[in-house]
Amino acid sequence: MDAPRSQADRNRPGVVVGVDGSRLALDAVRWAVTEARLRRAPLHILHGAPYAAGSTVGTRRARDILGRAYTVAYRIDPTLRISTEHTERPATPSLLDAAQHAQLLVVGMGGGERPQEVLVHSVALEVSGRSPCPVAVVRGRYHSPARAPVLVGVDDPATDTAALNVAFQDAQTHRGRVVVLHAGDDNPLVGGVAALEPWTSRFPDVPVEVKVVQESPVPALLAAAVQARLVVVGSRGRRAPARALFGSTSRAVVRRSPVPVIVVNPQAARTLAQPATAPTASVAASPSAQ
Repeated sequence: MDAPRSQADRNRPGVVVGVDGSRLALDAVRWAVTEARLRRAPLHILHGAPYAAGSTVGTRRARDILGRAYTVAYRIDPTLRISTEHTERPATPSLLDAAQHAQLLVVGMGGGERPQEVLVHSVALEVSGRSPCPVAVVRGRYHSPARAPVLVGVDDPATDTAALNVAFQDAQTHRGRVVVLHAGDDNPLVGGVAALEPWTSRFPDVPVEVKVVQESPVPALLAAAVQARLVVVGSRGRRAPARALFGSTSRAVVRRSPVPVIVVNPQAARTLAQPATAPTASVAASPSAQ
């Protein structure tokens, strides 16, 4: 297992994935490896759990959880820079702290039927509503066809800038396309694709389709997600003056989506304002396990 990260490593933006020993967490690791590789970014595997002080059982469990996750990641891409870390704090604050310096935070989520999955379910929802960086909740069918689009739910382009930035950047990274969906009686996307000129001009190689449907947002997004590779939603609700940080639409989509969901805090617009560019340097080989 890797040594603790230096301060320089902590300040280097990368992909952080939370693990707890569950099958769902290992699915999240597999998904995160692909994202880190495409972004040419390091992968940091984090296990947050307050085991009893001096507990050898807790220490062995943490090492085992991180070791298995590291092995899964390394077998997928041995050239990826991978680090691991165990913190003595609970999962949610540990992940939120790591998100301060991350490009992307990744967590797993299932149906919540077993006791262990209920905890994973809760952590995924908590970090999705509070993270300063985008959160990918890996669930459902995460091996979608490469040509499947990124689906982004939009209330209004003026208020969903961060979600649109993430969706277009992801499509560019995966060499895919974007479907922009607005569900409701109004139509802020009058003019179709022309209404998205700030993004189409910055991402000219990303094909775009606009869909406006007179339905409730949740069923409309879930129905469209069946044909998508990924769903992107903002973490705020619809236009109420005092919107909750994690809106009911986003929460429902995260709970029920058939594919992974990225939840974007609108404040992330400041750090995601520039289009993604392909790095020229290759990622260094991952450190050997200790």
